[in-house]
Amino acid sequence: MASYEVTISSDGQITLPAELRREWSLKEGDALEFYRGSDGQICLRPRNLPASALFGLLAHLTPDPTYPTDDDAIGAELAARDDATRSKRRKPRAA
Repeated sequence: MASYEVTISSDGQITLPAELRREWSLKEGDALEFYRGSDGQICLRPRNLPASALFGLLAHLTPDPTYPTDDDAIGAELAARDDATRSKRRKPRAA
């Protein structure tokens, strides 16, 4: 994994290394997002993809023929999870 070191200017700005700008196809005015990962690391990702780039991303997924509607599939999943948690709960003691 490549590592880059940058310096923060007195205005709080950094210069992104040219290699990353080329790799991510960044140009002036593009947005970047900093976020904290679940492991506590600070991550950076480009936000320069148009929404249209996401169309078709999940086209390979097909509906489950077992359920006529999404609502039916969601209901079945919730019922299964509820049953699973009930079986883990203590059963009442016999008197």
